[in-house]
Amino acid sequence: MKIKSFYLIVIPCVFIILAVVFAGEKIETNQYNGSDISFDYPQSWQIINGTSTPEIVVFTDPKSGSNLTVNKQAIPAGYTPPENFTLKSSAAEQSGFKFVSHSVVDLNGTEAHENVYQITQNGTSLKRTEIWAEKNGALYSIIFTSPTNSSESSKQLDVVAKSMSIKNSTTENTNIIGTLSLPTLGKTWNIHTETVNAYNDVYHSPSFYPGENGTVGIYGHHTKYSAPFDEIDQLKVGDQVIINDFITQKKYIYQVTSNGDIKWDYETNPVQFLAGNAELTLITCYPKGYSEAAYMTHTQLVGVEPL
Repeated sequence: MKIKSFYLIVIPCVFIILAVVFAGEKIETNQYNGSDISFDYPQSWQIINGTSTPEIVVFTDPKSGSNLTVNKQAIPAGYTPPENFTLKSSAAEQSGFKFVSHSVVDLNGTEAHENVYQITQNGTSLKRTEIWAEKNGALYSIIFTSPTNSSESSKQLDVVAKSMSIKNSTTENTNIIGTLSLPTLGKTWNIHTETVNAYNDVYHSPSFYPGENGTVGIYGHHTKYSAPFDEIDQLKVGDQVIINDFITQKKYIYQVTSNGDIKWDYETNPVQFLAGNAELTLITCYPKGYSEAAYMTHTQLVGVEPL
């Protein structure tokens, strides 16, 4: 099946060579200038192609292997960022995504939250620093992954953070907040926040968001509008369901705990998305081709990874 193109925020930029004296050392820098964001970055860094998330720009340091991604994501209606933009969950820690510290920082007049995590990738322990700012109806994030205890990498991040400036601007809202994948069925769909009747999309209902302590509710048609959940009954206990979340810039891995829960009175007694457990419920109509009941697949969060 054809999948919609991912929505990238493209911002024209100009690069200017600068020199910054930092912590007693001279760091040669370039400058990134976009329509609403600008900052300095080490001249040794290389710009690389982005992936499938709403990136503004992505850099890598060939010497250390560090990576920095600057993102801008429109805030969906009704979304409230978690306290201090911090991820704290047992599933995250068990999968090697451990919270270390939080601090409030200033990005040239814009308040931001800096969170540090210890993560494990391919058996290697790394430091992941996230800097979050809310402005212009969007979430701006600086995601920096670097070797643990690297003083040079810390200085490089400081060059970016201390020069970061976010100007007033407008933000286009595509209503796409991520993707949902069913690996055993070979399917991936965009997650839409406005309607269930969009082709090639599933719908995030008014419920919790990934990373929050509650149940995420995702609806998809069984037979119409690209029929994203036409084979949902084939999911088995233990199968994975994956959400790539553009808002928090993380991958949430869920595991099917039960399938085939049928709710016949859904019109008078709607499906509830309760607080208290990090879960995901997939909902479609039942029987196939009819809307007499709600068919549900229940899953539980088992892991969190960098996006």
